[in-house]
Amino acid sequence: MAAGTLLGLLAAVVNLAGMWSALALLSVRPVLTLPWQALGTTAAACALLAVVSATLPAATALRRRPVELAGVRE
Repeated sequence: MAAGTLLGLLAAVVNLAGMWSALALLSVRPVLTLPWQALGTTAAACALLAVVSATLPAATALRRRPVELAGVRE
């Protein structure tokens, strides 16, 4: 879960750095303000996606009966 959150935050930071350097090439001195709301939303969405991706396969596997997993018919 932490890895997904960190990757999402890293993507947002890289995007902001790219925008800042593009504006610097245009000789525009931007005031860097971090969009904390967007960063928080990105972190929450990535954490939720990581949890669902980790638990959904396990929940699906646990719903099957052992007989079905072994390939034996009743």
